[in-house]
Amino acid sequence: MFLKNCWYVAAWDYELIDGKMLARTLLGEHVLLYRGDSGEVIALNNRCPHRGALLSEGRREGDSVRCMYHGIKYDHTGKCVQIPGQDMIPPK
Repeated sequence: MFLKNCWYVAAWDYELIDGKMLARTLLGEHVLLYRGDSGEVIALNNRCPHRGALLSEGRREGDSVRCMYHGIKYDHTGKCVQIPGQDMIPPK
């Protein structure tokens, strides 16, 4: 059991350098942490909503992350912004 409405340490500053992506499990949730191009820390669910692949196995592209399972690209908010071979992106 975890308290949900409080602060927890997710990573040390030195762990989020040089474009490195860091996978952690926090309060039972799989989380992906990295610094965006501006230096801001970004935290996303570490599972691709398409097939559940780990986003941490993918690669950073600027502030975005590309899932290596099917190549779907997610922005820093977790929104799908590109699907290979498909012009239209579903709303969810």
